Amino acid sequence: MQSLDVIYQKRRFIMFSEKTKAAVLELNAFFDKYAMHFEDKIKKTFTYYDTDDFALLKSNIVLFKTQIGNFCELNMATEKISSTSRLTLRSTYKHFSKLIKPHDHLMKHKQFLIDNFKNMFISGVNFDPEFLMQKLKPAYTIQTVSEEYKSTNGIGFKMTYSFDKDIYTDHFTGVQTGANILTIYQHSGESTNPYLEDLVSKLTRYCKELTPTSETKIMIAREMTAKKYEQLGKLKQEKEKQKRELELKKKKSKF
Repeated sequence: MQSLDVIYQKRRFIMFSEKTKAAVLELNAFFDKYAMHFEDKIKKTFTYYDTDDFALLKSNIVLFKTQIGNFCELNMATEKISSTSRLTLRSTYKHFSKLIKPHDHLMKHKQFLIDNFKNMFISGVNFDPEFLMQKLKPAYTIQTVSEEYKSTNGIGFKMTYSFDKDIYTDHFTGVQTGANILTIYQHSGESTNPYLEDLVSKLTRYCKELTPTSETKIMIAREMTAKKYEQLGKLKQEKEKQKRELELKKKKSKF
């Protein structure tokens, strides 16, 4: 399973549809550089927590539970990217995790949350962790079915293709939508970076059904559910407008 391998880098693409997978596999065979075999089909659930006013999002913190079968883990992470020059971006990443039981309540791991909220910032947190914890609730759920393929070029480059069928649920609005995502995980060291870049370049060039993205899954989930919510709002307004026009026509027809 991909999650047990060391990951040095990853590259993510939004696929046009579920059928894009076949196009990617055909391209891989056409390149004739990488041996590939099917590894596993895995169901995963990611539950993200926040407050009604998105206090964690505003503080650049992600708190989520990962569940894969009987494996369950509570994670807290933050990532900040700052520009050091016109050409360079530096990423500072913190990640803390703890094995838990699938049905554990967050408050059962209160000390883990308090300790690591404080570890998120060098100068200390800008909120009261204990007060904030009482307001935490499920904000988004990502349900994923991943089909994973192992691949190697025979000279050191090792990777996993993860074709993900995602369902995103926004628990605040009740909106649900989905996407098909391809993530390529590099398991070999820095010396094989050129092979990854060559592969990504070829996929981007020859498969127009792939859209490269640097966004995390939770970013994609937020954007897509917000877009769907906006579309549903416009659709509701249009239906109400049509209803009013129809009622007006009926009134006019009476005279």
